[in-house]
Amino acid sequence: MSGLDAAIRRTLSEEDARMFEQLDADAALHQQLLETFGGRLRWLNVAGWVAGFVLTGLVFLFGWRFWVAADLAEMLRWGAAAGLAAMGVALIKVWFWLQMQKNAVVRELKRVELQLAMLAAR
Repeated sequence: MSGLDAAIRRTLSEEDARMFEQLDADAALHQQLLETFGGRLRWLNVAGWVAGFVLTGLVFLFGWRFWVAADLAEMLRWGAAAGLAAMGVALIKVWFWLQMQKNAVVRELKRVELQLAMLAAR
């Protein structure tokens, strides 16, 4: 901890200190994931999870149909469908990683805002 952080912590009220500690702590991965279900885009994240589960099921179904296909044309169709569904799953995962990264950046910005407010109050 730097001298500036120590000076800021000394000037904080008890409530501000608790909020500062909460912002300062790095959340575990599962906590970061649960944070994506808060805020204005909660419905979109729930829809993304549902779509991810559906697409995962389709990947397995299409993969099985590919495995048991009788001729090459049928194999190509089921293989392409499985590949597209797998890409959909990958895109949804990228969406959630971006949401978690955005939340981490917002948390750091709030921490900096709190530090600036405390410095301005001194």
